[in-house]
Amino acid sequence: MESGPKGLRLSCSTMSTIHYPKVVTYEVCIHPEGAPFPNAGFFEATFKKRFPSASMSILDTAMQPEALKKNLDQAEVLVTSPADLIKMMDYIPNVKWVQLTYAGYDPLTKYLKQTSNFPNVKITRMGGVFGVRMAEYVLGYIIAHERNFKGMKEQQKSQRWNYVKFKTYQRLSELTIAIIGAGDIGCQVAKYCKSVGMRTIGVVTRERRPHERSEFIDEYRLTSDVLDVCGECDVLCNLLPSSPDTIDFYKEEYFRSCTKKPLFINVGRGDAVKNETVIKALRNGWISGAVLDVFNQEPLPEDSELWNTPGVTITPHNSGITPEKEMVDLFITNYERFIGGEDMKYEIDLAKLMAKNRDS
Repeated sequence: MESGPKGLRLSCSTMSTIHYPKVVTYEVCIHPEGAPFPNAGFFEATFKKRFPSASMSILDTAMQPEALKKNLDQAEVLVTSPADLIKMMDYIPNVKWVQLTYAGYDPLTKYLKQTSNFPNVKITRMGGVFGVRMAEYVLGYIIAHERNFKGMKEQQKSQRWNYVKFKTYQRLSELTIAIIGAGDIGCQVAKYCKSVGMRTIGVVTRERRPHERSEFIDEYRLTSDVLDVCGECDVLCNLLPSSPDTIDFYKEEYFRSCTKKPLFINVGRGDAVKNETVIKALRNGWISGAVLDVFNQEPLPEDSELWNTPGVTITPHNSGITPEKEMVDLFITNYERFIGGEDMKYEIDLAKLMAKNRDS
């Protein structure tokens, strides 16, 4: 028998009582930072189907601070982006768990550097749902680059037929990809690349013990070896998160050492490389092309030189666009673990993050 108008409690036949925390989700149709936020209506319908007695509120992004504070006051679970979490930090006195809608959490990292009074909450990121899509994106652009699909499209526009122009290309099995930041998404990229015979190098910040290594990465190297790695690869793929150690990570000397003129793909974070560094690398022929999905400033300004730089492909931070159902399913899995007192998937180690910030 259900009790309470909000359905916060459910009495089961065993006479045990389950407390369903009230879930608040932030309604964002088009997020300012391009987050792949689930449609709020779909999110609510899917969640309520699984937990009919739980209460969920949809927030309007245009709410004034007082209204926002009132709506969040009783929330125990919050679903939002890292940037919006920071804005709402003073309005969540009862929140015990925050599910982020990003895999990364750069704004949270920056916020923790500025405060020592962080609320006692669990925070989980949206892990394990973007890898496949990003791997498809990366492999797709590698194929498009090697087979010169862009050149074929331009030839079609001018109604020309030139077979010879496209006869010479490298087979995928001849290529080596260096994945800089070989975490869970990087290993998924490696899996897809290995499926077509590519050699994979995974670059990480620390040595990996045998049980931590992916079967899809042929060789692990450290970030201190990047200069040498750049000289070995045909594809240089950035998947580094944003941190004090990775801002402007790609120095001019790295690109200058790219003896095989690799394709540079950035699906990690925009602040890992300066726009002018990429442009210079292209103009000097150090790299053969650049596929950029992330940028220092998003949306990319209309007057950015990148738009018209030959060899650059620009996409609107959509390499990891994921079906809403997968994102909601992860939240539901974590919600079940949360109410059962179990460890949740992709929980951020806040203590470790704060300690690292103090040491940096």
